[in-house]
Amino acid sequence: VNDVIEALRPYGLTLPNLASIAEQQMGGFVQVGAHGTGRCVAPVDEYVTKIKLVTPGLGTIELTKEEDGTLFELARVAMGCLGVVVEVTMKCIPAHRLVEHTFVLTRQEARDQLDDLLKNHKHMRYMWIPYTDSVVVVTNDPEDTVPSDVPRQQHAMSYEEASEPLVTLLKRLHTNNKQEIDDESIKGMGFGELRDALLAFAP
Repeated sequence: VNDVIEALRPYGLTLPNLASIAEQQMGGFVQVGAHGTGRCVAPVDEYVTKIKLVTPGLGTIELTKEEDGTLFELARVAMGCLGVVVEVTMKCIPAHRLVEHTFVLTRQEARDQLDDLLKNHKHMRYMWIPYTDSVVVVTNDPEDTVPSDVPRQQHAMSYEEASEPLVTLLKRLHTNNKQEIDDESIKGMGFGELRDALLAFAP
């Protein structure tokens, strides 16, 4: 998914919706009905206009909503059950910048404000911190819809710099547990994969 996003960037385009992890293949991204956050943002399969499958019984087939109706609807989010997805055509939207706001609410405040947060923000997600009364709330809105007096802070760090504490911790855990891991394996990991590798040591 990340490769597609980068390929679209020179054309001023992006995908209509993204999940938290951008390291998955486009076929799997669509087949599981991946979703981002936001009341008015559909799961990614809604933006598929054509899909090509290699099937065990019919060989390679191409499906569109106009020509194949219900079969197309089933195939675009079939969890791989109808065949292997080898090509996907999706709608794109103009690339845009988002302003992210992160803050903490109590669980009761999060419940009380849920409807307003969903209505007032394009993207909104909750992350409850277990065994606490703290809920981390993250909202994202197109920059041109956010009042000009709201601070904008550019990310000064590269991905490598931002992920360095996670990489260091992962290496230390492998060493402490007498397990081997090489730098090349870690280099290809996105944030989600680093998180999962760390959780595997201490869920």
